[in-house]
Amino acid sequence: MTYHINVNKNNVKEFLQILQSLRSLGVVESYSSTLDLVKPGEPMNEDTLLGVLDRSKQELAANKSISHEDVKKQIATWKKN
Repeated sequence: MTYHINVNKNNVKEFLQILQSLRSLGVVESYSSTLDLVKPGEPMNEDTLLGVLDRSKQELAANKSISHEDVKKQIATWKKN
């Protein structure tokens, strides 16, 4: 089954962390984004890497990060419901 989800651009990192956790649990088979710059295993050019690093620094500075433990707690809560 395929879903198209519009993610708030301010919460993309959080969404992707949760999505990756769901994939690790086997709930999500695969996912892709229309904004994917590279695929796993493919080389990344310097400009792309610098852009990713810059965005990550900005998100950390804005306290827009979520710990692995918090993601696990959220998943546990979802499983209970």
